[in-house]
Parts: sequence; C-alpha cells; structure tokens
Amino acid sequence: MTPYVQMLAGRMRPEAQGAFSYDYSRFAKDPAVAFALTLVFGIVGGESYYVGDYKRGILMTLGLLSGIGLFITVPMWITRCCTIVGECEAYNDHLAYALAWQYGAADGPAPQPPAPSARPTIGGLPMRAPAR
Repeated sequence: MTPYVQMLAGRMRPEAQGAFSYDYSRFAKDPAVAFALTLVFGIVGGESYYVGDYKRGILMTLGLLSGIGLFITVPMWITRCCTIVGECEAYNDHLAYALAWQYGAADGPAPQPPAPSARPTIGGLPMRAPAR
C-alpha cells in the first residue's frame, strides 16, 4: 500500500479497515504486471485491457491490424512503456479515494477524504522536484 492509502485506512473506523483493505487489494492494479504487459503485449494494447481502458485497447489492436496504424501504435507503445507505472499508481490512488468515501472515516458517517494529489508530469513522464 502507498502512503496515501495507509493514511486513508488510518482515518477509518477499525471495523471498516478490514473491508477497505480487502477491496483495495482486490481491485488495485499492480504496476509491475502492467509494465510487463506493456513490454510484451503493448504493441496491440494489451496493458489497456488490464488497466480497464477497453476502448484504447480495441483501437490499438485495430490500428495495428490496419497497415497505416503501425505508425500510430508503435509511438504509443513506446510512450506507454514510460507512463504505465504512473497511470497505475494514479488509478490505485483514485480507487482508494472512492473506497474511503464508501466506507467513511472515524469522525463521522462518510466525510469526504482528502483527494489524491496530482502527480506533476512533463510530457507524460513523472517530474521530480529538486530537493532544497
């Protein structure tokens, strides 16, 4: 679990933490699996099916099968190799946010948990702020 997910779980009632952890582990996407799928099946959009973006997966598969689509799917595949891990982490943060909203926090029936912070990017790649 990421620190954000642990923070959300810590704010919940003790009886809801088990259900939250179970549902999170059940629906969360593993970035290592997504990266492996991108390397092996990324040219046909295989990682898109894993992440749940079926529309993109179908379009990449059809694009590869057509002759001209090769010029679109290969650059997309290279880009996805660099961005899939961050996309999975963002998906998992939003999943935790939705589950925390569903199960509620310890200080009331279902207050709004803090939203996941935006991951700053430069051209789709994660940006790291310089340490001061």
